[in-house]
Amino acid sequence: MLFLFNDVVFDLGDLSTLLRDGTIPLTVSQFETLTPAHLTQLVREAVFVDPNIAQTKPDQCQHLCALIAYRAPGANALLAVRHAGANGPEDVGLRFANVPMTTIAYLWRRQNEEHLTAHEINSEVWANVTGTLHSAH
Repeated sequence: MLFLFNDVVFDLGDLSTLLRDGTIPLTVSQFETLTPAHLTQLVREAVFVDPNIAQTKPDQCQHLCALIAYRAPGANALLAVRHAGANGPEDVGLRFANVPMTTIAYLWRRQNEEHLTAHEINSEVWANVTGTLHSAH
């Protein structure tokens, strides 16, 4: 499974395997009870601490993506933005979406070719998404 987090496309592989590989500091029963509100808070906290988490901590980001994909079926893209004046995690803006797999696969290929840009992601994904699964500000 492919998942877009800001400007990086992650290959999550098999979600069950990734979530149970022992690197997430949660037990299976704990991540089974996570709600979209919990996941939103986790992402906001992570992005508030490190706005470039997708680039600087890809393993942590990949696990966040896997939790989102597992607990919010249909979500395969996330835009999380910490604006310059953010005072806390609640100021991180989030947008989840279900993007056609052909688009995500195209972005994955462009990323592997080292040609993927934020502008391309915006024009291919966020400018075209008409319905979001969740939008927070």
